[in-house]
Amino acid sequence: MSLTNILLGAAIVAGLSSGLAARFRSWGTGLGDLLLATVTGGLITILTAVVLSITHNLNIFGLIHLVYLMLVVALPIGFAIIAVPHLLNAEYSTPIVARLMVPVGLALVGVGIWATHIEPFRLVVDEQGLSAPGASAPIVVGVIADLQTSSIGDHENAALDAVLAAEPDIVTIPGDLFQFDRPEDFDAAAPEFVGWLRRLQEGTDHVVVVNGDADDAEQLEALAKTTGVTLLDDSIVVIDVDGQPVTVIGLSTPLEGDRREIDPIVAEQINSTIRDRDVAIMVSHRPDVVLNFESDWRIDLVVSGHTHGGQVRLPFIGAPFTLTDVPDTVAEGGLHLVNGHPLYVSTGVGLERGQAPQLRFGVRPSVGLLTLVPE
Repeated sequence: MSLTNILLGAAIVAGLSSGLAARFRSWGTGLGDLLLATVTGGLITILTAVVLSITHNLNIFGLIHLVYLMLVVALPIGFAIIAVPHLLNAEYSTPIVARLMVPVGLALVGVGIWATHIEPFRLVVDEQGLSAPGASAPIVVGVIADLQTSSIGDHENAALDAVLAAEPDIVTIPGDLFQFDRPEDFDAAAPEFVGWLRRLQEGTDHVVVVNGDADDAEQLEALAKTTGVTLLDDSIVVIDVDGQPVTVIGLSTPLEGDRREIDPIVAEQINSTIRDRDVAIMVSHRPDVVLNFESDWRIDLVVSGHTHGGQVRLPFIGAPFTLTDVPDTVAEGGLHLVNGHPLYVSTGVGLERGQAPQLRFGVRPSVGLLTLVPE
């Protein structure tokens, strides 16, 4: 049984147990029912977390997943068991706490349905424009970041179609193209990714991909060789876009150390390759690299992903986690100027997988279309 099913089962058990405990040992008031249900549900949550930490190596994402299911599954079940008998008992007035459980429970169910089944598929096309002093004509750059999927379906194909419809000159994939719980699962899914990348390669002149956190470097290299897309692994290529030379720098994600670190050898290559007359684009999975640029680097656009825009953005709070050192307003997505350098952070197409809850809330998935125009 998958960890997701185990967590869902634990949430259902917690909801039933807390609700029934409150009903059969009711203190006679809605507040008493609520207190007893909260204690019961809390104990089950803690016990589940401890057991799964031992048996399934539950990590921080798994714990967030458990808490999420307790909120949108366990609480509504418990509230329904407590509130419905109160509402059906015509002999006594219904406590106000029990009355409040109904709308709160329904609201939580709504949040769960929206975040899990609706928001993750509300793809938006993010169109931005910026000047590039070295450009002699407009250059359209497509961005498809963080598919982070184990299979290609309608959603992934819709992202591809949306970018190709704009007839971009270059399409960039700044990492996390796929994510598998087990490396051996890649072989079965590889034909789907080959077909998707070939469609992309056939639909535009230049496709550039870099490694992300979830990608396996050898598997991504195999896909690139099979499909003809350009894999830039800490390397640089100069391409021709309608007669304009465009320097594209691809940075791999460091496996350890500073998230913003750029290999000194690569930095020297960047210094020797960038020319004032050329357009220079950098593709990096993590946006942090812009914080460590050399002061004299003139890069017209940095394209990144990684943050998913926070994936969850709460009202008045923003994104609780972005896993980056760039400012939160930048990490939440879009085109920004950071230390004088244009940085585009994609909110991504897919979701964090593994033990994490597969949801989006307040952050729509997106593809980017960035038009570099002559100054």
